[in-house]
Amino acid sequence: MPSFSFVIEYLTGYAVATDPANRERAEWPPHPARVFMALAAAHFEADSSDASQRDALEWLAALDAPSMAIPQQFAPRDVLTNYVPVNDMQPGKLRDIEAIDWAELTKHKKQFDDKKKSVAERLGTIPSYRFNKQPRTFPRVHVGNEPLRLTWEYTFDGSHHLDALEIICRNVTRVGHSSSLVWVRLERDASVEPTHVPDDHALEKGVRIARAGALRRLDGAFNKSAIDEFVALEEQIGTSKGKAKKQLQEKLEERFPQGQPTSQRPVFSISQGYRPVTPPPADVVASSFDPNFTVLRESDDARQTFGLESTALLTDSLRKLIMQQSSVQPVPSWVGGHESNGDKLTSQNHMALIPLAFVGSRHADGHLMGVGVMLPRDLSYRERANVFSPILFDENTNEPKTLELKLGRAGVWKIDRETGTSPKQTLQTPTYTAPSLSWATVTPILLDRMPKTDRVKDPNAWREEVAGIISLSCQRVGLPEPVAVRVEKTPFFRGSLRAMPGQGGFPQLRKDKFQVHVALEFDQPVQGPVLLGAGRFRGYGLMRPWKSGDDR
Repeated sequence: MPSFSFVIEYLTGYAVATDPANRERAEWPPHPARVFMALAAAHFEADSSDASQRDALEWLAALDAPSMAIPQQFAPRDVLTNYVPVNDMQPGKLRDIEAIDWAELTKHKKQFDDKKKSVAERLGTIPSYRFNKQPRTFPRVHVGNEPLRLTWEYTFDGSHHLDALEIICRNVTRVGHSSSLVWVRLERDASVEPTHVPDDHALEKGVRIARAGALRRLDGAFNKSAIDEFVALEEQIGTSKGKAKKQLQEKLEERFPQGQPTSQRPVFSISQGYRPVTPPPADVVASSFDPNFTVLRESDDARQTFGLESTALLTDSLRKLIMQQSSVQPVPSWVGGHESNGDKLTSQNHMALIPLAFVGSRHADGHLMGVGVMLPRDLSYRERANVFSPILFDENTNEPKTLELKLGRAGVWKIDRETGTSPKQTLQTPTYTAPSLSWATVTPILLDRMPKTDRVKDPNAWREEVAGIISLSCQRVGLPEPVAVRVEKTPFFRGSLRAMPGQGGFPQLRKDKFQVHVALEFDQPVQGPVLLGAGRFRGYGLMRPWKSGDDR
């Protein structure tokens, strides 16, 4: 199927646009609906009478949502509050201001600084025009020089619209705020691979898109005909006298009882889910879990903070919440981990919940910053969304919901869906999934069976036996056999805890299972997530890419 792309380059290296869901956050990437509005604005400002351009925009709005190639290097900037003059004065006040002798008032103000209050009263409407400023924020993202691409597929019968769209692109000067200067060009038969593709059932936060009739709605929101009629009537009243003037005033009041009509802010409320495209390199062995897992971060208003020792308590509570709130009942086997007859699930993989803890840094203390929901790699997005969308997103606003994990005497932990453009490293999925030859445990592995060798009498033989058990665990979950296995009681990542209870160690998840920290070396890169051992679905046996000596 043929395709075309809008290639958008930000001339200043910054994208300035406000996220409609959060005025303190920048919108990145720009939603397809915002790009459509920029194109429509360029059309109206340049030549709104060109029927071919209007037809092309209406055709564009009716196409399916585009795929996106988003630059990987971007960084949100701190949001600062600016104070700017208001720019929406009423015409009547403007006429009053024009009649004021500004020189006299300035002189008067200098002579009577000790009487500022009376001066302000005399100035009347002046402060709201010349002196009054309102707080504004202009969230921005540094995007560098790499262009953004939005790519649409279309049928051949629509190819005649591309010339008109190309002309419109030449007239686009900004996407978002007036300081967000861009160069937009149309690229036919796009060959750049997308980083994100539309998916109706993706769990990622939706972005606003245009739909058929979008141009007509923009016309209606602008309200140009009513505004022009009002202005024309006012001009006629200003030049008329007597009875004619009175009749015109009555007509104005009858036609516009609420006063001067205004343009309305256009609203695009239809959103589309997107999922990232992350195919593993050809020489990389991928684990059975999807690397694009769901991240739930600690809420800003959470009253309590928990550490890695609470892993089992938190994952058990989250699993219970998912089981209870799932709109699919009984829950699918890939959620509950059991076959339809109640037996332990053996025919496929199932959901795993992991702690996202601050470890691996000089100042790491092991506190939990969130939890991750990992699902089987081969699970369809429709199946995932049927279960998780009602749990994670408000059905009316499509905004993330706050989940409350009830932990008995330990209290309540509030978590939210992570939707930020630049989350902390602990909350970034590549931290747990990047291809690597070396991996080490964040939480200890529960051995699939107890070693037969006595650990006290023959510690070396015990370690060798444990290494063999770990190797079999790797093969059991579809990973290659490691070329080296290092077994320890102490953690490899600073901030984590000892493998067994005592001296601030991990609680023992199962009394019949031994817990160890492990570092693995493979002869080919492995893409995570890597979860091993008998407790891997409950947060134990979580591994991260690791380089020897980095954290010890």
